[in-house]
Amino acid sequence: MKLSLQVATAAAIVLALTACSGPTSPSGSLTLAQTKSQTQLLRIEAAQRLIDGTDESVAEQQDFSAACKSGSEDPDGLYRAWHSTLLAAVPKDSAIGVDQFVGALATSFAEDGWSLTESHGDVKITTMTRTDSFVILTFSSTEGAGDGASVLIEATGPCVLTAGPDSDEVTKLESL
Repeated sequence: MKLSLQVATAAAIVLALTACSGPTSPSGSLTLAQTKSQTQLLRIEAAQRLIDGTDESVAEQQDFSAACKSGSEDPDGLYRAWHSTLLAAVPKDSAIGVDQFVGALATSFAEDGWSLTESHGDVKITTMTRTDSFVILTFSSTEGAGDGASVLIEATGPCVLTAGPDSDEVTKLESL
C-alpha cells in the first residue's frame, strides 16, 4: 500500500473519530478520542515529511493507548495516553544517510516552531515539543547489520482519564 493511500485512509478515520469524540468532561479535560485524532494526524504529517523525496517505505504502523501512570499511582490503568508510531525501512544503499534523514525531519518541524532536544545513548532520540500542542514527537534511527536501517516516528498524546483499558471507549478507539 502506498503512503498516500494510507494517509487518506488515516485522515478519514481521524475525521470520523473527531466527529464521534463526544464532549469533554465537566472539568474541561480532553478525552482519549480527542487526543487520538491530533496524535495520529501529527504522526502522519511527520511520516509524509520523512518519506517524501526519499526511498524509505513504511514497514509498520501502530496506534494504541497505554497506561501513562505507574501501577502504584493508577492500579486500574484508568489514565492512558495515545501512541501513534510508524517504522520506516531504509534500503541498504541509503542506510548511511539515515541520521541525515532524521535531522532533516527534525529541522522541518523546528522551522514550524517546534523545540528540539536530543539525547544520545545506544540510540539517538530527537524529541520535538511545541507550546501550543499537547502531542510530543520523537524520532530515532537505527542502522541494521548490513540490512539497511530504520527510522521510528512516535507521536504521544497527553495522559487523560478514561474508564479503563477494557472500557468501550478504549476498545472502540483501538479497533479503528
